[in-house]
Amino acid sequence: MEQAIQPKQLMTLEQAEKIERWQQEEVLLLARHFQRLNETKGRPFSGYYTRANYFQMDAVDVAILNSLKDDGKTIQRIKTHMALEVEDKKNFTFVPIIEVDLEDTINNLFFTLIPKYKEPVEPIQNGTIGDLDTGGVLVPGIFKEMILTNWNNLEDNLIDDLFVAVDTKTRQRERVNYYLIDNIDIIDLINDSLLGEIEEFILYPGVDMNKFHKRDMISFTPVIGITPVGEVITEILSRHALLEFTDEEIFIEYSSPCPPTCPEA
Repeated sequence: MEQAIQPKQLMTLEQAEKIERWQQEEVLLLARHFQRLNETKGRPFSGYYTRANYFQMDAVDVAILNSLKDDGKTIQRIKTHMALEVEDKKNFTFVPIIEVDLEDTINNLFFTLIPKYKEPVEPIQNGTIGDLDTGGVLVPGIFKEMILTNWNNLEDNLIDDLFVAVDTKTRQRERVNYYLIDNIDIIDLINDSLLGEIEEFILYPGVDMNKFHKRDMISFTPVIGITPVGEVITEILSRHALLEFTDEEIFIEYSSPCPPTCPEA
């Protein structure tokens, strides 16, 4: 089984091109890759735009990820690469790529996520999540609700600013290329309790408004949501203060943007 699936998950030329396309795209054009034009039927020059609000791993790729448990593989780090397809106004063309760095091998695995949009949902009545009139999914948990709502409500002309920061030493503007998860507690939890039991793997976009007005910080804040096959084992998760969870989903919100906070070589 491993021989059948491994070549598919090594980085392909197409994936490398998508990552490079993100790095080379004009900053002022980044926002349009998160938008999709929905044309009104019978009226080709009319319609409205929707903004992608979650990115899902294909079921086949989830199965491959789960198979690492049976193969005795151990995850060391997880990266979320920013990546773009060729612009197409009728489709979402921001396609994040998950890189799984394994121990004892140089062959990392790469999974391209599928951009999607979910219709608006009713806000929680206590008012803690703000206005969701612009549409989007809710990520349960106070922090995730907040940053996803910020993403859904942010004006289009401000999206480009989410991905750049000013280096405090050189004063040059830097664009985030990937997000790194390497916290030992989080990685251990994934290896010990989640790997082999993953039903859904989703990346939620978010905006941390506490960082939005700070020029030296990246305010785009992605959150990984993992739905296990069975019930969430709260006894285990409660020992991991870095994670939040609901009855159905576990959220990994702590990742480091690179640049500006890249690991030492």
